[in-house]
Order: sequence, then C-alpha cells, then structure tokens
Amino acid sequence: MTPELFAPGIVSTGYDERTAAFTPDGKELYYVLWGAPHGVILCMKEVNGRWTRPEVAPFSGRYQGDFTMAGDGNRIVFSSNSPFSGDGKPMDQHYSWIVERTENGWGNPHPFGPVINSPESFAGCPTISANGNLYFFSDRSGSMGSEDIWMSPFVNGNYEEPRNLGDSINTEDFELDPFIAPDESFLIFTRIDKKRERGADLFIAFRRGDGSWTEAVNMGEGINSKDMEYCPTVTPDGKYFFFTSTRKLYGPYSEIPLSYEKKLEILNSPGNGSADIYWVDAKIIEELRLKE
Repeated sequence: MTPELFAPGIVSTGYDERTAAFTPDGKELYYVLWGAPHGVILCMKEVNGRWTRPEVAPFSGRYQGDFTMAGDGNRIVFSSNSPFSGDGKPMDQHYSWIVERTENGWGNPHPFGPVINSPESFAGCPTISANGNLYFFSDRSGSMGSEDIWMSPFVNGNYEEPRNLGDSINTEDFELDPFIAPDESFLIFTRIDKKRERGADLFIAFRRGDGSWTEAVNMGEGINSKDMEYCPTVTPDGKYFFFTSTRKLYGPYSEIPLSYEKKLEILNSPGNGSADIYWVDAKIIEELRLKE
C-alpha cells in the first residue's frame, strides 16, 4: 500500500522513465524513455520465463511520444509530433495517434481525424476506454483553464465532437495526462497548480450511474509528494496502479563528502530527481471510491 520503485536498475534508472503499461497476460511491458533527442516507447517481453532487454517499439523511434494502452492490449494510443504523413520534419504541435495489433505484430500507426486533431490545438496524452471513447488533454477553445481534459465519444464507428469534462474535473489550473478505466468507472489525471505553489499531483474522479463525475480529489500524500507525479496507469487486471514521480531519494546535503565515484553512482541511479516509475496496490483506488 506504499508506492515503491518499479524494477529499480532495470526499468527505473538514473534516466527519465514514465508510463508503464502491461498487456492483459502480463507478458509484455511498455514504457517511455525520455531525454534527448526525443522520447521513445520501449517494450520488454517475457520469453521462457525470462524478460528480454528493452527494445524500441516498432511504431516508435523517430518522433516524440507518450502513450497509453487499451485494456485489451490490442490498441495503443499515443501523442506525437510526427507529421500526419509519418515522414519528414516534426510538427510544432502534438496530436493523437492509434496503432493496432495484427496477426503479425503491431500495424502502422495512423492519426485520429480532424475532429480530435484540430489544426488550432493539440490533443495530448490520449487514453481509450473499452468502448472506444477517447480522452485527452488540450487547450482547445472552450477550455476552462490553460489545459483541460476532453472526451470524444465513439459512436457508430466515428468520433464525435470532443466534450469538455466540466468543472468536476477541470479548473483554471492545468489538467493533463488522463487515464480512463476501461469501463470508464474512474478517471485519474495530473493537475498542476497555476500558481506553481505545488509540483504536479495526481487526482481521481469517479463516474456516477447517471454519467456525471464526482468532484476530483487529490489522491493523497501516500501517492503524491512535494515533487511531480504524472502519467498514471492501472494494469488490465485492476491490481496495480503505476505512476511517474520525480521524488528524490537523496537529501540536499551529504554528511560525508561525495567522491567522484559516488556522485556518478547517484546520477546513474533512480531517485536522483529524474522521472522514475512507481507502483502500488490498486486498492488505493477502491479506498478513495469508498470515501467518495
């Protein structure tokens, strides 16, 4: 019930890692490795009881991108500054894309249509429910703050005009990095205080029977820290909650003066202020639901 570093030295390292997502059988792990020249989506697989080394996913490697995986493990939605042609110089904005699994592995990614990928605004960090509804954050016209969370319903094979999720979710602050439960029963996202009095905290809201949302609540000090928490995901079996944090495991001073070797050791280890992936029992979500 206390968040722990996920796979320290293997997945969580001295670099910037974020957004862990497993397939339903637990045999494939995808996550993002950030940093110059741009972030890439990595994949590890369990083969004959052993995990392979991380490799860049076949649909990643050329352009910046964050992602989430659908609960069925057969669709990945991601934001990218790739041109819609899939080739050439990156665009100034990030737009939402989807790639689907085929019999031969992952197919070719393609961008969502202009209803979601508006020329006037970005569509960042998409997340998709079991019925295909797409959630993302954007600064598009109609936002309550600088960046809000929006939802585009998937109806009869097409996406409808995105809807702002309203003041239960969105505020004058920054709301971003949503994760929607496959059954849309809860939504977890990051909120950044516009005044920058805090870092970035994870919030959660629950869907009522009438389709409305409860007032989003802070997930608490057990999850959030004085640093930044973002990129939430939950495993398909609903057992584990993953998130990214920049919390530090080292104090602001050293009782014993650092040697050069120790300094390099810390810089190459998780908990040095770079982004790391944490995991915790997803019962925390049910506890918050009961409080609501």
